[in-house]
Amino acid sequence: MSEHKNILKKIRYVKSEYLDESLLKEYYEYIKNNGIEEVEDVSEADLIISFGGDGTTLVAAKEALKKNVPVMAVNMGSLGYLAEISPENLVEMLKRYQNGQYVVDERAFLEVKYNKKTYYALNELVLLKGGMMSHLIQVEVYENNTFVNEYRADGVIVATPTGSTAYSLSAGGSIVYPGLKAVTITPLSPQGLTARPIIIDGGNTLSFKVFSRDNDAHLNLDGSICIKVKQDDTINARLSNKKVKIIKSGKNDYYSILRQKLKWGDAIIK
Repeated sequence: MSEHKNILKKIRYVKSEYLDESLLKEYYEYIKNNGIEEVEDVSEADLIISFGGDGTTLVAAKEALKKNVPVMAVNMGSLGYLAEISPENLVEMLKRYQNGQYVVDERAFLEVKYNKKTYYALNELVLLKGGMMSHLIQVEVYENNTFVNEYRADGVIVATPTGSTAYSLSAGGSIVYPGLKAVTITPLSPQGLTARPIIIDGGNTLSFKVFSRDNDAHLNLDGSICIKVKQDDTINARLSNKKVKIIKSGKNDYYSILRQKLKWGDAIIK
């Protein structure tokens, strides 16, 4: 639990387009009464607040890359692995943040170098075929220039520990504790039955060679950036030293969130 108190004067908002503003009436009254203002430029902000689900939190995390400012994620979506604060508890959480009664959950980005450009993904990069009618792609994976495997599949997911409970999990990947410096390689609908997910050291550099019979392969980052990939493109990835700081109450530990979201222990048939 942090003991660092924070002066809160300016907030940058990141909102879902489906946001129900009526749920935030108490919050808006609080910031108005306390002279806290909204800013558009994150460089001026003391805090970023995201209103939505985990997808909105991903957008807020990218904003935090521009300035080392923490993110408070309010769950107004469905799952909410990252966004744990409810709208009705937001005012209380703001007070706790100002008084230093909070926990900082640091999550590492995946640093992706595509040709000469660098991108950051909090969840995953996906190398995948272009569409339903496209042929399977062939992806060669190397770790520090050592050959790992060749996948003939719909695609390959490379997930951070944060992303291990997202797309990778739905494709059969393992859940990875957020504090581990590791990444998961998960094949997406592979042709061979022996292709299985593997967890590797996130400090090592992964590189990829992608082959597509119909020239229809793509690089997707967190579902928000999609780039058509050519056979001679250079693609590298490793876990970055850059992290986003997510403000949490500390009332729920990681495993309690998993039990709640994944319904661990619930009866299958009632």
